[in-house]
Amino acid sequence: MPRESGDHGHSGQRRSGFAAAQTVAVTLVSGIVVGMLAGYGLDRLLHTVPWFSMAGLFVGFGVALAAVFFETK
Repeated sequence: MPRESGDHGHSGQRRSGFAAAQTVAVTLVSGIVVGMLAGYGLDRLLHTVPWFSMAGLFVGFGVALAAVFFETK
């Protein structure tokens, strides 16, 4: 079966690279969102706006970075 004109034999590598980049992006965004939501929930519960939201942002970002590090290792 002949290759298509845009396919230079690297489509498998391109897809896996794209999938890895997409996984990293989703992991980072979801970690930040979950951290922010947890912090916002604590802020609402304890009436301490915006302290736990900010802490949740940083903790979520840190956890997401750690997850990306261990996933790509």
